[in-house]
Amino acid sequence: MSTAEPTPASTPPARVSVTAPRQGAPLAAAAGHPALDRSDTATVYVRSLIRSQLRLALVCAAGFVVSLGMLWLVLAAAPGLDAVVVAGVPVSWLLLAFGSYPAIIAFALIFIVASGRNEAGYRSLTEQS
Repeated sequence: MSTAEPTPASTPPARVSVTAPRQGAPLAAAAGHPALDRSDTATVYVRSLIRSQLRLALVCAAGFVVSLGMLWLVLAAAPGLDAVVVAGVPVSWLLLAFGSYPAIIAFALIFIVASGRNEAGYRSLTEQS
């Protein structure tokens, strides 16, 4: 049997070393894509949207915590609710168990509507510029 000489088509490609980017080195952005416009105006608009969404989230979370605190205060101020029993369970327990769900739904709806309004405002600003 004769050994065949390797032909240029059968030689493996040269090995390439792949490494992670160095710490602190800037990453290259895809050029020419309109969504990656990094102008000062676009940066200001995005930061404004992020701030408004964060403010909205904090206000909704604080409102939810306050509403739960109010529920707790009502239950603490009305110890007579423990004496009222519905289906073998004190009313105060039922309020603790199911009283927060309307608040959860209300604050979720408020957040969804206001968040959509924030994003619509951002879209209108970016389309104008």
